[in-house]
Formats: sequence, C-alpha cells, structure tokens
Amino acid sequence: MDLTLYDMPKTRAFRVRWLLEEIDLDYRLEPVDIFSAAAQSPAYRAIHPLGQVPALRAGDKIMFESGAILHWLADIHPEAQLAPLPDAPARAEYEQWMFFAVGTLEFSAWEIVLHEHILPEDKAVKAIVPFARTRYRDALGVLEPVVNGRDYLVDEHFTAADILTGHTLMWLPELLDGYPALRAYTRRLSQRRGFLQARLHAKSHTAGRQHVETQHED
Repeated sequence: MDLTLYDMPKTRAFRVRWLLEEIDLDYRLEPVDIFSAAAQSPAYRAIHPLGQVPALRAGDKIMFESGAILHWLADIHPEAQLAPLPDAPARAEYEQWMFFAVGTLEFSAWEIVLHEHILPEDKAVKAIVPFARTRYRDALGVLEPVVNGRDYLVDEHFTAADILTGHTLMWLPELLDGYPALRAYTRRLSQRRGFLQARLHAKSHTAGRQHVETQHED
C-alpha cells in the first residue's frame, strides 16, 4: 500500500511518523505549511477539511486525526504488535490509555501550549493557563504510578498508546518535575529506534526549507 503523510514539523504529524517507523513501513512525506494559503486551498481541503496536519493517504483512502490514524495502522499491522488483538485481555487497558492520551492528557496540555506559546498576546487567554496546569498535573498524577516500575503503559509491551501518551508528555517537559517515573518514561521512549528514525526522516525532507514551528514536540 502506498503511504503519503502530509506533514509539518513540530505538529501531531510526528506521532504518525513515529508509528510508521516502528512498523518499518515505507512512506512519503508531503510537507504542508498550515499557515500558508495553499493549506486552505480546495485541493488541500479535499485531503484535510480543516487545512491541518496530519493526514494520511493510504492507497485510495485518506484519513485525518492522528489518534485515529495510529489506531488504524496499529490494528492492520498486527505483526508489529503495537496494539493488543481485539479479544486480548490487555485490549481494554490499551483502549483506555489511547483515549486518555487524546481526550484527557492532551486537552489540558494543548490549552497550556496554545495560550502560553502559540497565540499572540491579543488572542491568548492567560487566565485559562493555571486551571489547565492543574488539570494537566491531575492527569500526570494518574500516569505516574502506572509507569513507576515498568517500561510501558500496557502489559509491559510498547504500543501505540505509548506513542500518543509519550509524544504529548514531550510537549511540556518542564512540567514533569516531581514526576520521576514519567521523566524516565519519556527519556526511554525518546531513545527508541522508531522515535529517532522519525526525527531523521523529517529532517532529511525539510533540510534547506523554513517551516513555521507550532509546538515543542520534535
């Protein structure tokens, strides 16, 4: 299956690159500057209706939403063992952490990143940040004991849930002070071959071009 990832550095597209490298799939990167007029063109909106990244073209199928892409790729490549099989005992825990990552952990992290680092002063709502930090620390408090004494979230086996969770934790490394197990967990994930290859793959496709950086992820 021919795979094309519509990608921009420092975005959630990195988590898709990471999973593609973990599975060891061949894919092509198509750079997209989401702040350009081209990203809002009818041609690109036919790929991603909001003019954002990531989007994945897989043969004649196009998907967007990074969590959905990871979920699908992990399931259709069971040989990579990045998701427990649907009837496996660990599947329920895997689903829990997949949705926790994008529905709970990322929600507060994104509000912090958005209002502290991305939006201009006249658009940012600084009053949101303290509450978002509290919510984020609550989520960290849930995860800390889970990875304390074990390498990964689910059944001592690396899965797509670790990519979603670990990638989000890497947005705000300074907030991991006081969470030694999570700090060790993100360090461990960042040393995986798939993670390192994803970074190299992106750099090889962006050398010599300038991109607007939107997050602190990659």
